[in-house]
Amino acid sequence: MQLDLQSPEFIANPYPTYARLREQAPVYQLGPGAWLITRYLDVEHLLKSPLLNKDVPSMFNQRYGRDMNDEPVFRIHNNLWTLMDSPRRKLVVKALNARKISEVRALVQKSAEKLLDEWVDLGLADLMNVFACPLPVQVICNMLDIELEQSLDFLAETKLMVKPGEPNLLTEAELDEANAAALRMEGFFREICRQKRKQPGEDLVSQLLVAEEDGERLNEDEIISNLIILFAAGYGTTANALCNILRLLFLYPEQRELLIAKPELLSNAVEEGLRFNSSAPITFRTAMESFEFNGVQIAVGDAIYLALDSANHDPEVFVDPDRFWIERPPTVKKSLAFGHGSHYCLGAKLGTIEVEVALETLFRRLPNLTIDNVDQLKWEPTWVLRGLESLPARW
Repeated sequence: MQLDLQSPEFIANPYPTYARLREQAPVYQLGPGAWLITRYLDVEHLLKSPLLNKDVPSMFNQRYGRDMNDEPVFRIHNNLWTLMDSPRRKLVVKALNARKISEVRALVQKSAEKLLDEWVDLGLADLMNVFACPLPVQVICNMLDIELEQSLDFLAETKLMVKPGEPNLLTEAELDEANAAALRMEGFFREICRQKRKQPGEDLVSQLLVAEEDGERLNEDEIISNLIILFAAGYGTTANALCNILRLLFLYPEQRELLIAKPELLSNAVEEGLRFNSSAPITFRTAMESFEFNGVQIAVGDAIYLALDSANHDPEVFVDPDRFWIERPPTVKKSLAFGHGSHYCLGAKLGTIEVEVALETLFRRLPNLTIDNVDQLKWEPTWVLRGLESLPARW
């Protein structure tokens, strides 16, 4: 079975292809030393397996056939995932959980209302540009106590930063662009760390700088890598999740009407939207030793791509999985949109709150919200993040 997982046809609608893979090739070879896993139970098992971890340096070195550790973009990814596989991961969790959920929700609500005030009188706008993208940036900047005026073009930089995760190897030109973005982000956050050491506050940067447990502290490179990935992973995925769910609610108007009639279903709608159309459809691991899986021999150092979006459409786990259903009855197995096991997404709670608050604010303040030609919206040409190019709306 020969597939192009970055073709426009696949990007537009990957689910028929995933269904074929689950049935015919659940362990599919993407290329030398790279495998794609598509069945729910297989993905769930491998997310917890001690045979795999996020040994990003080994995976990148094997895929490129040379030592990639000196390339800035790979060095930052390596710092982060080395930390995530170490006991010091709990220091990041501690810092991220320093604020109460109620405080975070109030912060998101304030940002959402302020943003909407800026363009509500226009009557039409691209919600991706004026709302979905600025909202998580404002929230994260507030959490970091960073003035928006001094921030980078985070959207452009983070798109470049996540490119190493794509199945196709970077060209030399693409690697140069990604490295330049990594150096700009690194320099920006190193200066922020310098300022916060002089004048610490209650912000996340200050929390990371002082986080300590059992004598363990984070070094500055680890903190900077965390801050960069907070934007790269938390910003794009949240903006895309919001627009993806809005698209679904207008593709399935009976579900939108049900949500408006029963606002208590909001958290269900977000959970179902994330299951149906994950904004982070793929995660990857590295084989730490050779093993056989479903009759396929996996070699040490191989890259294992786990298709979370495919797993969430597996009929072995979810009844009528290709139906968007905000009153979906509970199942024994949960959606894998945020991963599973020790690498469950650290920002899952924040991202969920942002999407819930954004949807509630939009439908409350724009009761006549309309998205025209919702079935013709175009997707960003990337496999690692799933999001729309734009979301034109009127009200």
